[in-house]
Amino acid sequence: MSVLGWTFFVLSSDYKKIILDETFFLIKNANFSYVDVMSMPTYERKYFIGKVMEEYDAIREAREKANR
Repeated sequence: MSVLGWTFFVLSSDYKKIILDETFFLIKNANFSYVDVMSMPTYERKYFIGKVMEEYDAIREAREKANR
């Protein structure tokens, strides 16, 4: 217990890196602002990352199909 009688949950540095990586991905690839990403709930952030990845996969598959 701390001096004030309170204990706090602290996020690990690994988790913080994951958040920063996800933030970077959405800013770079989906044109979100930093404030947008940081203010959205986790489930929304994960949803948008998934949608961008689906779009990239569809583009990649279309290119592969066109190259055949």
